[in-house]
Amino acid sequence: MFSNKKLAVAVSGAVLLMAGQVALADSTTDIVDALVSKGVLTEEEGKLISKGHTSKTEKTPVIKEKDGAFTLESANGRNSIQMSGRIHFDYKNSDISDKDLYQSGRGAKDFDTKSLADGFEVRRARLAFKGQFAKDFDYLIQGNLIGGNGSNIVDEAYFGYKRYEAASLRFGKFKQPFGLEQLTSSNNIDFMERSFNDQLVPAKKMGAMVYGAPVTGFTYAASIYQKNDDEADMKTDANSYAGRITANFAEIMGNKDAVLHVGLAGRDETYSVVPRTSGNESKDVTNVTRGTVFSFRGGGRGIQNLYRAQISGNNSLDEGYNYSTGYTASVQSRAIGLEGIAAYGPIKLQGEYATTGFDAIDGSNSNNKLTADVRTWYGEALWILTGEKYADAYKKGVFGALKPKNDFDLDSGNLGLWELGFRVDGFSVDNATIAGSNVSRFQGSTQQSNGVDSFNTVGTPADGGAKSYTAGVKWILNPNTRVMLNYTYTHFDYAFSPIDIDEGTKNKINSEKVLGIRTQLMF
Repeated sequence: MFSNKKLAVAVSGAVLLMAGQVALADSTTDIVDALVSKGVLTEEEGKLISKGHTSKTEKTPVIKEKDGAFTLESANGRNSIQMSGRIHFDYKNSDISDKDLYQSGRGAKDFDTKSLADGFEVRRARLAFKGQFAKDFDYLIQGNLIGGNGSNIVDEAYFGYKRYEAASLRFGKFKQPFGLEQLTSSNNIDFMERSFNDQLVPAKKMGAMVYGAPVTGFTYAASIYQKNDDEADMKTDANSYAGRITANFAEIMGNKDAVLHVGLAGRDETYSVVPRTSGNESKDVTNVTRGTVFSFRGGGRGIQNLYRAQISGNNSLDEGYNYSTGYTASVQSRAIGLEGIAAYGPIKLQGEYATTGFDAIDGSNSNNKLTADVRTWYGEALWILTGEKYADAYKKGVFGALKPKNDFDLDSGNLGLWELGFRVDGFSVDNATIAGSNVSRFQGSTQQSNGVDSFNTVGTPADGGAKSYTAGVKWILNPNTRVMLNYTYTHFDYAFSPIDIDEGTKNKINSEKVLGIRTQLMF
């Protein structure tokens, strides 16, 4: 039996334990041991209290918080769920204006690209749920609320088996193992927009993947996937494949202040392109259908269709609805990518290079073909003014979030994390030719520069390219908030007149300047 004094102490201790049941779960044994050591409780009484508390905490979920994100975890640690999200709110200003395109000054009617306007944009707004179940399985469900992939509500959705670090499995819609920039979350990329190199990577596709880190400093991943998400666009789709291997020699040598990363990736894709009308090329409605094999947007999310390769479709409206052909074009594409990082302390150099070949055949006429070889690349240098280390954000072949040593706080004088960056990136299209068609076309090429309005000279090279120069300032106030300022100048290899724009006398343009500002919240 408890004495009155022991009972009062025990009850008081029990109330305190219950009040802070989740937060003090790990301290229960220490408290009981202290009461026993002081003679307030006997060992038997201490075991009895501990047993009662343990039986409750073993069933009580635990709430954990890290960097503003909350995770609800089962008491045994086998199951968890966490809600995360991001909001990227941008302002963009481009120097391409009506006067650059039209002598008449009447204004532009941008039917197709809709990328000439300045203004605000919710670049991304996403919510996600992720976690684990049965300890060895993980999952992620992430949706687009606005922006990003537009009408594609499901951004990512996968589950996997991750018991063994050397070999894990993933199934669903996820990022394919190609492209260091793409594999870096949009929350953590170095500039507001990724480079030209990223515009040709497969990104998030449905498939299956095996990946792992078998030994210190090495990673690998191999996937099988499909290029198109929509069943209606998959008429000639076949299996596509991607793979990537990386090594971090600094980690192999045990240097925690540096990153010396090299990576090699490859992909092989076979997929459909559905020719559709491409907006009006004049004020008159057109029934011409084309399918885009590949295209580039200007640096800093500038003008769309800076360069575009489109293969012909069937011009008859009887073949489908909404001026869409009943035939699909088939595309084969193969690419090899190289990547490298050299970082020490607050300094980082990073770059990627990829070469991609395209071969497209018109489904309505196998004599109509389009081919091109494309090279993309970027190189960048970054410096964290406040001294944080890039190595702290690197893990298993990709970069995670940079975190300030001291969160921004006016009262204490802490400034958060400040970073300066500069990037040069570019693309070039070589051996770009059309065979057997008077409808296929290249935009932003030597053909258009030479004044060929139809952009469809059979057998004539239609090479093109561009280079962008981006300077950026990044301010990370805390792990959940950052502000970015980017200025991008893009020079086109060949001056051209944007197509699918109506009215006026077109002038050719050869460059674009884009100023961008982003305020970002993530949790």
